[in-house]
Amino acid sequence: MSQSLQQTKIAKRYVNALFASVTTKTEIATMSKDIADVMSMVNASTNFQTFIKSPLLSVNQHKAGIEKLAKKAKLSKPVTNLLMILAENRRLNVLPAISHEVENYLAKESGTVPVRVATARALSAADQKKLGADLKAAIGNDISMQTFVDESLIGGIVLQVESTLIDGSIKTKLDRLERQLTSKAA
Repeated sequence: MSQSLQQTKIAKRYVNALFASVTTKTEIATMSKDIADVMSMVNASTNFQTFIKSPLLSVNQHKAGIEKLAKKAKLSKPVTNLLMILAENRRLNVLPAISHEVENYLAKESGTVPVRVATARALSAADQKKLGADLKAAIGNDISMQTFVDESLIGGIVLQVESTLIDGSIKTKLDRLERQLTSKAA
């Protein structure tokens, strides 16, 4: 759940524009593969992570880096154009949110509901399977579940089902209790 709501809103606009520009399933598959490949490169390289997040690099430096990446990775023209626009608008830091929104877009197109799950500790395979089955039964559709570890939650779980956020974390409960106690003391 590392992306902010603002980044998610921005990412949705870019993804909707990206997919509005294509007509065939082959183009959609190519673009989604290219974005997944770029995100794999980002996740594998701390230098690349620094590159997309750095406000110290100029627009021209970002664009030059994207050009080299696009040529070396043989990215499709729409994805290259998207990355260049992100560089031009100084929005490369939104790339992880864009990757997530691409997954959501593809899931919706296939009738699958995207679900993000954040927990304080990693879930075992059995727990993930049971949670997935329970969520599928509750939602009534197939789901695409992504799990994340967020140690700041202390315990509990945070679910994001499409645009609905369900926060059952201990951190949130403690924050709520603190606000109640401080408002009564004042």
